[in-house]
Order: sequence, then structure tokens, then C-alpha cells
Amino acid sequence: MGQIARTVGILPGPGDFALLHEREMPQKDQLCGAFWGALTLSAAGHAASQEEVALSAGTTLAEGEPAGWLPPGASPRADYEATIPVAPDEASAGTSAKGVARSIEELSGGTLSVVPVAGPWSADAVVSLVEISAAEAPECVLISNLRTGRLWGSHPPARLLLDYLLRRPVEAPPPDWDCGHFLTIAACVAGPGGALVVLRDTYPQLGRDGYHLQPAGAVAAALERGDGHEGGVLSACGTQEARTLAERLGDAGFELRHWDNGSPDGGARAG
Repeated sequence: MGQIARTVGILPGPGDFALLHEREMPQKDQLCGAFWGALTLSAAGHAASQEEVALSAGTTLAEGEPAGWLPPGASPRADYEATIPVAPDEASAGTSAKGVARSIEELSGGTLSVVPVAGPWSADAVVSLVEISAAEAPECVLISNLRTGRLWGSHPPARLLLDYLLRRPVEAPPPDWDCGHFLTIAACVAGPGGALVVLRDTYPQLGRDGYHLQPAGAVAAALERGDGHEGGVLSACGTQEARTLAERLGDAGFELRHWDNGSPDGGARAG
């Protein structure tokens, strides 16, 4: 997958995606996967709510105190427009990555396809994924399914980020929270010390208005998870672009398959 280039890589994504993201934040409680599915569909001209995507994806909610699954400073948001099933136990709660992919494809009427990328993950691989996606499918949305506890805290001092890019010694700030989560990759910038990845999150309290910079190695570690579950990236784009993107990613050594993030695929059971 090559060495990290000293470049800036920007993934444009659908034209209205950034504005839709700004207006839709914060996500509704426990619907991070559905949040991104709804934005991906809406940006492609298939208006969808978080609830519609959640129901299509087979999402189930966990019972308990909402503050337990929110990042610091965020408030609960449970203004659901539809009834989301409640899981019988914590192990059965959540949204599978496969469910998110299926909901995007089905609710778009087949005009969007999702390429699931399951690794192998390294700093170079994360940068390569952004570069290949930007070249082959610039309007794609990279929906990352990862563990937040392996990321840096989302409010590092600017000097720390510059020191990292310049290969100076840095001490990673502790993560804001630790859970399985869906967010998107927007861009990356690289220097002599490595690459920083721009992540777009579901809460404005994380980073600056939902955007934060993370070392590519930290993103790779978060995708690996290290908690007995798997992570990965859903590359959502037009069907024709998806074919080309899948071919290029396969040639680059990526494993293209769905992964087990610990949440059962409720939609598949219902079908």
C-alpha cells in the first residue's frame, strides 16, 4: 500500500453532504450508523430520516441511562419519529455495519452501492483508502465503524498536531469516550511525521463543530478495535463508481467484506 505521501487528500463527497451534516447534528441516541445512512441517502436525492434507516438496518436500542453512551458535554436526543425496537439484552443492541450498508442500497432503490472494506489496517492503509476513493469515486462517503477509545482526544492543542506532523515527540491526549461508533472520513494531510485524518463526527461537542484531526495510526488502531470485535469502512457511492472503486481497492490489497462489530444484523433476521 506504499508509504504515506506528503500531500493533502480531500474527499469531496456529495455536494450537500457537509451542510446536511451541520444541520442534522447531533445524532439521535444510539443511531450513529443510521445518522450517516440518512445523510448519504439525502445527499444523493433520496430523502431519508435516521429512523427510516435504523428500521431498515435492523437497529435495536439498549435500555439504560442515556448519559452512559454519550461523549462528554453531549445531551440525550430521543425525539424519535418512529418506534425503534428495544433489544432484549445489551448484547443484542446496536446496528451492524452490514445493516447500514443494506439500508443505503435498498432505500436508494439500487442507485447507491456500498463497498465494505475490512482492512488490513495501518496508517498507510487509511491514507491509501482516502487517496484511492478521492481518485475513483470523489462523491463517495467513507463511513467508518470503529472504537473511539483508540482515538486521540478530539481537542488537542494545535502545537501538538504540528509537532506530530513534524515528527517531534508528542504525548497522545486521552480519548473523549470509549465505545463502538460510526463516523466519516473527510480528508487527510501528511507531513514528515505522518498523516492526520479529518474525521466528521455526529456530535458538535467533538472537535470543532463535529470535525477533529486524528493521526492515521490512531484511526487504524480504532478500526482494529482490540476489543474482540472488528471495524471497517463502508464506501458508499453510485453503483458504477462502486465497481471501479472495489476493483482498485482489491488491487491495492484491501479485504472487501463485511465485518462483525458485535451488533447482530437484526434486519437480516427479520427478513
